[in-house]
Amino acid sequence: MIRFIFVSLPLIILFLIAIAFGALNNQVIAVDFIIAKQQVSVATVGAIFLALGFIIGLFSMLAAQFGLRRENRKLKKQLVSDKSQA
Repeated sequence: MIRFIFVSLPLIILFLIAIAFGALNNQVIAVDFIIAKQQVSVATVGAIFLALGFIIGLFSMLAAQFGLRRENRKLKKQLVSDKSQA
């Protein structure tokens, strides 16, 4: 129950805030890419950049996690070899 309160409840609140943001920002703006120009709503642009930030953060966390796992594996091998020599 505590896990639900600390994990699910904030996600539900953020989802409701996102829905309100999307409902209140339905104006269309011109987004100029390098090769194209597109007409999209402000909420869509916000959602795209939010998703991009999430993906970049996820990749950076995964890269750090893999580095720590590799270092942990190397240290475990070193510990086993030190124990076998002693």
